[in-house]
Amino acid sequence: MKIKKTWVWMVLLLVGGFVSNLWAFEIITADDIRQKIIVNTDLIKTADNAIFLFDSSSSMNKPYKDTGMTRYEVAKKTLMERNTYFPDLGHTFGFYLYTPWKEIYPVQKYDRAKFAKALESLPQKATSATFLTDGLKRLDGVLKKLEGKTAVFLYTDGSDTNQGGGRKKPVAYAQELAKKYDVCFYIITTADDYYSSDLLTRANELNFCSRVIAFDDFINRPGYNSEALFTVKATKKIVTITDKKIVGIKTNNFLFDFDKTDLSADARERLSILAAFLKANPKAFTALVGHTDNTGTEDYNLGLSYKRAESIGRYLVDNFQVDPSQLVLFWFGQLNPVADNETIEGRRQNRRVEILVGGI
Repeated sequence: MKIKKTWVWMVLLLVGGFVSNLWAFEIITADDIRQKIIVNTDLIKTADNAIFLFDSSSSMNKPYKDTGMTRYEVAKKTLMERNTYFPDLGHTFGFYLYTPWKEIYPVQKYDRAKFAKALESLPQKATSATFLTDGLKRLDGVLKKLEGKTAVFLYTDGSDTNQGGGRKKPVAYAQELAKKYDVCFYIITTADDYYSSDLLTRANELNFCSRVIAFDDFINRPGYNSEALFTVKATKKIVTITDKKIVGIKTNNFLFDFDKTDLSADARERLSILAAFLKANPKAFTALVGHTDNTGTEDYNLGLSYKRAESIGRYLVDNFQVDPSQLVLFWFGQLNPVADNETIEGRRQNRRVEILVGGI
């Protein structure tokens, strides 16, 4: 499969009639995102390392919807599938069970075949208790060996067998790691309503890049783990005409004034169209990807790019009651410019949020 793209002008047909606004879309078809990722050399790493802390506790044996599979089986299957098309960009990978601690793929350069073999060695069934505190303590020893930025994918339902006895809560250990290392936590939660965890409710306090991701979203939306580790270089485009089934659309960028997150009148009008589309297509979702120019520090721009993406998401939810589960936020600061930052116009083009709609 390959991603096929073509620029066209379209008229959106939404529930209730026509939308007369002509809107530029980049059409993405189902002829396959996977092979495209393999052959595309114009990729930018957004992290240098990926560490997986995987949950093999008995709570993962609960059925996953009507798939006939458990959550544990679905999570394993998803990882195996994504491994088949993950690009070799020189990442360092590590994969560990923390229920209890077991080394599945010790920290080393990512190798697709070796990683596949490691995933195949996972237990057939989830059977153990949840030693989350112990896992986060041991994570310190893993992170101190790494250089550069690390994405930690933590699967958890929020429970912890180790709690009590005066021991610190998992969130305290995570906070210490976030201060000590250049790390982003992607906390993939299978929590049911009766679970309560500081780590889940306070993840956004760790740093700008950490977040909680619902298990359903992580399983159904591959961007959650690909964008955490790499992004497509924005200055190059591959244009191919296809008649394959459309699975996504990409809009023109939303631009922002210098050091601002305010939405323009044009942006608000366009977002009303996007909101109508999302509400008419509840299975669709949109990725909101924030960027900045290179004025200011990298840390400040990372936060600013988050605020820009978040401002669009908040506008869609507050003004049109778009389901928050249809919104996926990413932010890269000044990492991926589309134009020359040495010119006024170039910096204007770089102060943007890109919007990609998928799941159609």
